[in-house]
Amino acid sequence: MPPKLISDELFDLNKAKDNARKHAEKNRRAIAINCADGEVALARRSESIIEYFGMGIYAAYIPIRDELSPLLLVSALSELGCKTAMPRTPPPGECLSFWSWKVGDELSEGLYGTKEPQNSGTVVYPNVILAPLLAFDKSGTRLGYGGGYYDRTVASLRENGRKVTFVGIAYEGQRFTEIPAGPYDVKLDAVVCPSGIKFGVGRE
Repeated sequence: MPPKLISDELFDLNKAKDNARKHAEKNRRAIAINCADGEVALARRSESIIEYFGMGIYAAYIPIRDELSPLLLVSALSELGCKTAMPRTPPPGECLSFWSWKVGDELSEGLYGTKEPQNSGTVVYPNVILAPLLAFDKSGTRLGYGGGYYDRTVASLRENGRKVTFVGIAYEGQRFTEIPAGPYDVKLDAVVCPSGIKFGVGRE
């Protein structure tokens, strides 16, 4: 009998995550339609965000699909004195790099239909990473698109001695009771919603 290329356990985990993503995508799409003011409400959390996570370099993302846009929040953080950045997406299996960027700066075409900073800017190491997601749960598990970019990047930064706070950006309704997680999934330190900052068990 030929050797298995993937264990039954990993196959089941991947299948569970794929099923969760399908449900989460539909859920987020429905929420986004009814939450047109979410971006504005999110930006109002800027002072609270700095109070909790401190001044420093905040890396966010250029929204795609039905992601809650952090751009007004990025602008507010910049006005309050924080430096801001955006990621450039590398080939699969590599880590994200973060480049100094503020609202209004030019963007280039990235992978997967994304927009990203031009590589003529400055590479920075963020103190706080604001990440998009499909869903999250109270334990801090984040459900992304499956590329592993954020998990890989946060783990690498921390392994190299850099202190980074990993924060999800989401609508409150994107919270699931439980999300399937594997050994390489990095837990979120918090989630920022238009309704406020959500922490893990015992801290909310």
